[in-house]
Amino acid sequence: MPFRGEPAAQSTRRGVQLTDRAAMKAEATADLRTNITKQIVGLATQFAFNDSIPLPALRKVIDQMRFLARPPQGCELQTGHVGHIAYDFWTPPQFEPGRLLLYSHGGGYIMFSHRTHRGLAARLAEEFAAQAIVHDYRLAPEHRFPAAIDDALSVYRHVLEQGYDPAKIILAGDSAGGGITFALMLAARDAGLPLPGLAIGISPWVDMTASGQSMRENADKDVMLKPSDIEAFREKYLADGDTKHPYASPLFADLKGLPPVMLQAAGDEILRDDSVRMAAALRDARVAVELDVSPGLFHVFEFAWRWLPQSNGAIVRMGDFVRRHFSLRKA
Repeated sequence: MPFRGEPAAQSTRRGVQLTDRAAMKAEATADLRTNITKQIVGLATQFAFNDSIPLPALRKVIDQMRFLARPPQGCELQTGHVGHIAYDFWTPPQFEPGRLLLYSHGGGYIMFSHRTHRGLAARLAEEFAAQAIVHDYRLAPEHRFPAAIDDALSVYRHVLEQGYDPAKIILAGDSAGGGITFALMLAARDAGLPLPGLAIGISPWVDMTASGQSMRENADKDVMLKPSDIEAFREKYLADGDTKHPYASPLFADLKGLPPVMLQAAGDEILRDDSVRMAAALRDARVAVELDVSPGLFHVFEFAWRWLPQSNGAIVRMGDFVRRHFSLRKA
């Protein structure tokens, strides 16, 4: 009788070993996928930040990259204009009436457009159960600071004039668009306009002084951006303007009274500490804030939501933030 249990124990051990091997294989596969994605992203951005190609031509080529990240199936696209500002308007299959995402794209204030961000914006609209407007703003160096903020404010005024309840509006943006997101709230407050219900910054660039520790710590880890890129973008956008102007560097602004904020960043990006320090500044201003830093990933890694589980998981966490706050408001 005592020996009858032994084969079962051996079988259990073998089962544990097989489970461990499967987990290790899955982890290795995920790491390989992440590393390949990093290499592709690095090569793509080396091309995108190439000063030897005239900027107008480069923008046209980059716009074609939108085909690499298709929108989710079922999201309906309409296009339009607010004055000179072109925009996409997304409607996911299911959405809460009146809930609107107003999204500002990244690109160092000098490139990218609503077209390059169609896949990400539509995925966010789907996750947030919101319609979404993704606007183009005038780009530098043809149009320097504060042209981008002026255009974002024009779009925000437009959606308010269309009757959208500001409490149901979510402002969001990535990189430079994240900086615009915060500058837009400050500009709206200064103009006496009601503030939105929520704001989300995806790897936001909120410090034109480039004083974060991660600028140095991650200079060799970041596959997308180098400190010299930040300097080049800043020169084109701000020229010799004030690097601590609140609309240029919202990190140094009076942040009191802003709505709840979520910040996402990657552990290996040079702009990581823009989010870390922005979260601290918001807490000091008594603004509700959530900070989500994903180790081992790259600037605006959420773009890769079709390929990386970590990217799609980050978008789901943003959706959880949105759902949590709007459900509390209903209660």
